[in-house]
Amino acid sequence: MSPDPAAPAASTRSRGALVRLLVLAAILLALGVLAALTGGALWDGVSAWVESLGLWGPLVFALCYVLAVAALVPGSVLNASAGALFGVGVGTLAVLAGATAGAALSFGLARALGRPAMSRYLGNGRIARLDALLSRRAFESVLVLRVAGVFPFGAVNYGAGVAGVRFAPYLAGTALGIVPGTLVYTGLGDALREPGSPLVWIAPAGLIALSAFSWWLARLVRSRTTQDHPTPENTPAT
Repeated sequence: MSPDPAAPAASTRSRGALVRLLVLAAILLALGVLAALTGGALWDGVSAWVESLGLWGPLVFALCYVLAVAALVPGSVLNASAGALFGVGVGTLAVLAGATAGAALSFGLARALGRPAMSRYLGNGRIARLDALLSRRAFESVLVLRVAGVFPFGAVNYGAGVAGVRFAPYLAGTALGIVPGTLVYTGLGDALREPGSPLVWIAPAGLIALSAFSWWLARLVRSRTTQDHPTPENTPAT
């Protein structure tokens, strides 16, 4: 009997997610220092264009975010950009609107394309694990997946569309589950605009806390999924 290949892979993904979050925090902190040293000139051009859009600025950003979600563009940097451009309040609302609408669009596309197409795209093993997680208590399951980041955001969007989950609990779980991460990342972005703001310290601390909680929750979810629904890729060979 050979060792289970899923265990080290899951551990590697968990550590990788934590490292990416911490690296992003370091990058944003460095950009904040640069903005402070240059008097905020780093954002002047972009900010001027956004301000010229007036009330349309957040809406345009949200619409672009919808397309980015459907195209599987990672959202962390976009979230931070929203905070830097609009502040943590308006930026969070723009991200929540764009991400939720993008998740709805991706869900609909997956339903239209069908399970065979999504299985080829995401892999049978990932679809099977999503089936196992979403087959019971869809709202709670989606909520946990969004907070924990067990699967990439786009993978959950497309996978849920063919996993038999109802649209309403899927969308509600998504809208609520992305709030903590969105607040943290837009807070980091907002700290770039106001180097003297308490967000300079609060947002990175929130990112570290969220990363640690997500890492623990991801391990718990993966463990339960492996126990409840073993798949060919996480079943030991004999």
